[in-house]
Amino acid sequence: MGGVKTIIIHISEKHHVGIARRRISQFAKEFGFLDTQLSEISIVVTELAENAINHGVIEGKITCSSFEEARRKGIQIVYEDKGPGIAKIDIIMEDGYTTIGSLGIGLGAISRLMSEFKISSSASKKQPGTIIVAKKYLPLKKDLTEGPQREMIFGVFSRSKLGELYNGDSYFLKHFNGKTIAAVIDGLGHGFEAFQAATETRLYFFENYNKPLEKIVNELHKRLRKTRGVAISIALIDDIKGELEYVGIGNVSTRIFNSPAPIRPHNYNGILGYVIRNFKVSKYPWVKGTVIIMTSDGISGNYDPEKYPGLFKQHPIKIASTILKEHGRDYDDATILVGG
Repeated sequence: MGGVKTIIIHISEKHHVGIARRRISQFAKEFGFLDTQLSEISIVVTELAENAINHGVIEGKITCSSFEEARRKGIQIVYEDKGPGIAKIDIIMEDGYTTIGSLGIGLGAISRLMSEFKISSSASKKQPGTIIVAKKYLPLKKDLTEGPQREMIFGVFSRSKLGELYNGDSYFLKHFNGKTIAAVIDGLGHGFEAFQAATETRLYFFENYNKPLEKIVNELHKRLRKTRGVAISIALIDDIKGELEYVGIGNVSTRIFNSPAPIRPHNYNGILGYVIRNFKVSKYPWVKGTVIIMTSDGISGNYDPEKYPGLFKQHPIKIASTILKEHGRDYDDATILVGG
């Protein structure tokens, strides 16, 4: 891990984006990061650099350096400019907020690709400018040996209906004991009451994610009776057993790609908290390389990944961004979760 410890790239022209991505990716590779982490670092650098170009910032600069703190080692990426600044950081950080001409990922989403992410910005005339500090930890040895679940990565976006303050969609994602549980939640309708139903569902998952799926559905149905109700899809992936358990109620769809045999998860009619009929949890084989895509009905179900050659070779957050951008409906809340 010797050699260069700090590199600086000034960002003022389009070709500087590629320079920054290549140099920082190589820097991170030499430091010891593996393919998945390198992909995430490249996405972050590309988004930061393209934002700088697209918004005509003054004296944009990206600095990358290595660090060692206590038991953790990694790299730190610092983005700086001297204007024009960001007036409303809270909006910029929201899921689904994108910038013209960039990857369309947004600062809120790329913050989750890093171990730490902080932003400070001022749009004042006296001292405009933005500073972003992002750290990526090198995985500890135990992180690389805890189990196959470490190999599965996700990309998620959730945004409200255009012009709506409250998002009636939500999601839940948790890794535990070699398993991953993922759920996409769609509160009935729009607005605050839909938001309440989706939030109550998510709160339930925080306390009960490790229960059998059948029990989760039945308990949620009782818990949501005083709410507007939700549609939901839940997937439990066991990397050790090589098994996918799935149950879906209502119009939140799930599609599986790259599996050796076709897998077509089925959703049952109904609304959790209002009315559900007989349902059952289905089980399917799960192998490395399979991709799961879960979407609320704010995203058209007619997307065809074959129209985007090489898409499944991209990071899941790029897959999610592409589908949301091309097939998201402005007149509805929209959520997409991609894992692989």
